[in-house]
Amino acid sequence: MASAATPPPDAEPPECPVCLSPFDATSAVPRVLPCGHSLCGPCIASLPPALASASAASFRCPLCLQCVPYSRALGPSSLPKNLALLSLLPSPPNPSSSRAAAATAAPCPLYLPLHADHSHILSRFHHAVLPESASPLPSTPPRPTAAALAIGSLTSDLGPPWFCARGDPVSLLPVEVPTDGAPTQESSFYRPSHAARVVAAIDTLSSAAREEVFDLVAASARLARRVCRVYGVWMGPEEAPLWMVSERHSRGVSGLLEERSGGEEMVAQIRAVGMEVCEAFMGLHGEGLVLGCLGLSCFCLDRFGHCLLDLNQALALCRGVRAGVCSSKSRVFMAPEVVALLHDKLLIKDHGFNGLVGSSSDAWLLGCVLVAIVTGDEQLAAGWNTDGSYDDWMNEVLMRFDASLVGTNLEPLSAITASCLNYDPESRPDIADIWKCISGSLVNSSIGALAPNDDLVSQKSFLCLLLGELSSMCSEFGAVNSDDSILPYQDSDDKNSTLDDASSAGFINKEVVMAGMDEPQCGGRYKSSTLLAHRDCVTGLAIGGGFLFSSSYDKTINVWSLQDFSHIQSLKGHEHKITAIAVVENDSQLLCISGDSGSGIFVWCVDASHNNEPLNKWYENNDWLYRGIHCLAVSGTGYLYTGSKDKSIKAWSLEDYSLRCTMTGHKSTVSCLSVACGILYSGSWDGSIRSWWISDHNPLSVLEDGIPGSITPVLSISTEDNLVVSSYENGCLKIWKDGVLVKSLKLQNGAIYATKLNGKWLYAGGWDKILNIQELLGESEVEIRDVASITCDSIITSILYWDERLIIGLSNRDIKVYYKGP
Repeated sequence: MASAATPPPDAEPPECPVCLSPFDATSAVPRVLPCGHSLCGPCIASLPPALASASAASFRCPLCLQCVPYSRALGPSSLPKNLALLSLLPSPPNPSSSRAAAATAAPCPLYLPLHADHSHILSRFHHAVLPESASPLPSTPPRPTAAALAIGSLTSDLGPPWFCARGDPVSLLPVEVPTDGAPTQESSFYRPSHAARVVAAIDTLSSAAREEVFDLVAASARLARRVCRVYGVWMGPEEAPLWMVSERHSRGVSGLLEERSGGEEMVAQIRAVGMEVCEAFMGLHGEGLVLGCLGLSCFCLDRFGHCLLDLNQALALCRGVRAGVCSSKSRVFMAPEVVALLHDKLLIKDHGFNGLVGSSSDAWLLGCVLVAIVTGDEQLAAGWNTDGSYDDWMNEVLMRFDASLVGTNLEPLSAITASCLNYDPESRPDIADIWKCISGSLVNSSIGALAPNDDLVSQKSFLCLLLGELSSMCSEFGAVNSDDSILPYQDSDDKNSTLDDASSAGFINKEVVMAGMDEPQCGGRYKSSTLLAHRDCVTGLAIGGGFLFSSSYDKTINVWSLQDFSHIQSLKGHEHKITAIAVVENDSQLLCISGDSGSGIFVWCVDASHNNEPLNKWYENNDWLYRGIHCLAVSGTGYLYTGSKDKSIKAWSLEDYSLRCTMTGHKSTVSCLSVACGILYSGSWDGSIRSWWISDHNPLSVLEDGIPGSITPVLSISTEDNLVVSSYENGCLKIWKDGVLVKSLKLQNGAIYATKLNGKWLYAGGWDKILNIQELLGESEVEIRDVASITCDSIITSILYWDERLIIGLSNRDIKVYYKGP
């Protein structure tokens, strides 16, 4: 891949548009002006000032004539280099080193012939063996874990029977355990081919696991546009596990439900998603497959908006259930008969569950999916086997379900959903009848008319993925820690203390042992408190006036006292899910500003009166396609900045709440904003970070890594002094100093949604449910030292650090506070 990005030796280097001299890395370095154009250093130094005074710290760009700021005392070196142009400079070849390398190069090894047994396997399953050129994983593959998927993308086009394009995102599930013995010594002249190594790994699997893999490959090909395509199996060039590679789409069903408003739009979404979920179930049953367990995270939306079932994600969820990591608290749907079966280890070991799990078990899962889609509460749909009786849970489900369908033409769906959640499997309806009810072709939804065809179901023999061989591999990959624990990277004899949780005044206290945040080289005893008030994912945290403010998808803002973390009040008024929050503190009043997914901006005045009415509110005038506030930021100059889906940043006056300026330049949704040292930094899904002057809102520079084709959405930005830390959807973390990229590393496998820079300490967390604590070292060259990690039980959405307290917002509606105990 590196050779493909290097220009040929005879390619002409890029030229300065003013003097037409070729750029180089020494005397004519390309520098980026705040307007976005790039000139060489000598041309920049020779440009006259824009004003009559020779000391004016500005000049006009000769290309666009825009007046841009420029420090003549610092010279051209004060401007960032254009790394994209520098990467295009040809490097002269070194003939002597090339000849020496050729002389010392080892002869290319020859491929060993396939074993006779392996030739039979390859001839039968050649359509399920991806070529080595697909290379969906980075050069250093992640360590396989039971309930987690690896994320990657194809690095080459694949022809028949896959027909995939280069760059298509994929998910990878390990299906073969790496050997723990010493690596085998390969011959200098002979080595097995990629196909030979893959087939040898397949041969080590049990016959049941082998057939299960290839059944999924064949079934997903026949169920195109109903389930994500399972392309086949692949193995890296080095000694590595066997991976099952599947189509992947990053947009989930939960995100679609969060964007809906109500009325006809909600009815249309319920119909579309519900019918396609039914069709996915019916397709799997036609292939002789049932799931056994499910979650909304197993469904995704393709680029056309169609709902697909991700089989790799479903298998990862099954492994988590088998390993004891996932439960109803993890929003996993399971039928009562399946839960009872999982407790009978002997029955599972002897494979004595044939006939006990069938399509009626998936009918329960479908009912849970419908409850989650209609009510928007996954926890409610998965809560039948938590505290409380089944009858109490059913009453709450039906009450919430009926309330959500009031005023729609989907009222018949309530009765058939209730029959799906019948404790008796034989009384559950056929999924085809549920499809008819959702589509509107079956109006009479009486349970008698919806009785399943017992003869057809009894004649069908199903393979349950939850109880299959691929799900049972979880124990071979090691246990997964699901408790809230803080794990120091350095060796330590300290152990996490296990104390009973004590509930008090809206939060739960827990004592843990961790590496100190102020002195991470020393162990210390810390306490963990859980703030409980929200009923959905926490989306933002802010501090001001002695209060902690938290926003959530439940459309509320909760106010907490920073003295004892007691709950003060709840601010209600949003009609859409709150996506961002900010706090403005001045001499006269304390303002809390919130933005929602409906482009609404609310300003609240927080004082002793505990008034719940907003001080002011207004809406951005966006087309419905670009509706929604994604991020907020405030400056000391009296401006509020909003980042939106329409690719722009808007500056609002906090005096009269009028729109003063609209900043454009991003090519996709503006996802995050941060203010530091008189500069506004904006991150976008287009993969770039732009900086703007706070004084006049003119563009300053564009921060990019300069690697062609590396466009990964920016999810969060944290700034302090001259440092900018950004996190990305692919789990990468980048550090910029004075506008120059000084550090880039792959920190996690999943997306990093939140970062916080506090002095020399850096906190980052996201999809992997792990918060990494790191220390920044060095002055000119920044180095990172791993200090500790916090393992949470949900996705990390926001991070704050205040007064030696680390505050974390989670997607399971909890807020964790870690602080030093007595």
